[in-house]
Amino acid sequence: MAGTRRHFDIVNGKQIALLVVPVLSFALASAAVALRWYTRRVRRVNTLTEDALCLAALAMGFCVVTLVYILVFLCGLGLSIDQIKSGSNRDYDAVERCWLRMQFGLDICWATSVAIVQLAFIKFYARLYDAKILARIACYFSMGLVGIWYIWSLVKWIIICPSDNKCYLQSKKACIIIGSLHVFFNAVILLAPIPAMFAARFSSEGRCWTMMIFFLGCFCTVLATLRIDCAINLLGDVNDDPIGASWWRIFFSPIEIAFGIICCCVPSVTRHGLGQRERHGLPTEGTGLQRLKFRMTSGSSSTSNLHPAHWMPGPKAQINAFVTLESARSLDQVGRNEIQVRKDYQLDRGRS
Repeated sequence: MAGTRRHFDIVNGKQIALLVVPVLSFALASAAVALRWYTRRVRRVNTLTEDALCLAALAMGFCVVTLVYILVFLCGLGLSIDQIKSGSNRDYDAVERCWLRMQFGLDICWATSVAIVQLAFIKFYARLYDAKILARIACYFSMGLVGIWYIWSLVKWIIICPSDNKCYLQSKKACIIIGSLHVFFNAVILLAPIPAMFAARFSSEGRCWTMMIFFLGCFCTVLATLRIDCAINLLGDVNDDPIGASWWRIFFSPIEIAFGIICCCVPSVTRHGLGQRERHGLPTEGTGLQRLKFRMTSGSSSTSNLHPAHWMPGPKAQINAFVTLESARSLDQVGRNEIQVRKDYQLDRGRS
């Protein structure tokens, strides 16, 4: 490390991992969000709220990656307390104060991002259970719980770091409560759609996408568990070496955000659209007629002369259209969500 420079040099693999892996994860999340918005424009789907939430989570993820770089270069993240004291002429107390402020800022951005991703998932579940009133109420109740968790965490962090000169480590109890509640919400969101998944009929490709979402969710939940560094001392005691012991938590924060965003985008960008579950039972007459859109006349069309009704001389032939809502016995041929349309052309009209 340089003797007079304010930043720390990169001297080990932990620092390199902090500089490389979060950026790669953010790039993958950016591609997923871009693909989601592109799919929205192509398919013309009305999921603006969820799309905007994913974009907001991505913006906060960028803030987290930026703070990781600041922590590495200005606060010596990735180094132990002995390396910081022996290899730099900077005052360790000043470095620790800078680290406290930056890591609390990172925690706030992390909590904002993961809360937004969880809200996007719950909003998706509210659409998934649109016909079940109790399930929708549970979704909105879950949104409220996530909001309460976020506000409470924010208040706790602001209280223990009110100014530049007064910043303290959060208590072990508060750390465990915040982390455990986040893991609990992740687990609930991971398990909530299972009843709908069993009720839906997916193709082989759809099942593969569903399993991928499930495993991504499990991966994010594991990362959220490992972030609780106050309870899991993998790299030392946070009280004895706060900067060195925080590497594990800060390293996993941007990765969890990125893969959570990817997991949230997968249902929207798949070819079959996992968000559109198949409905059991036949469509009603109102539903069928609302979805039936066809043109009765095509006089201005370049293919109008292909209609058999135009082959006969005389007045324009009459075209009758019939909508058939088949019974359950013929579903194997027609399909559960299909409507048969039959046109009857009277070619002899107008003859003498």
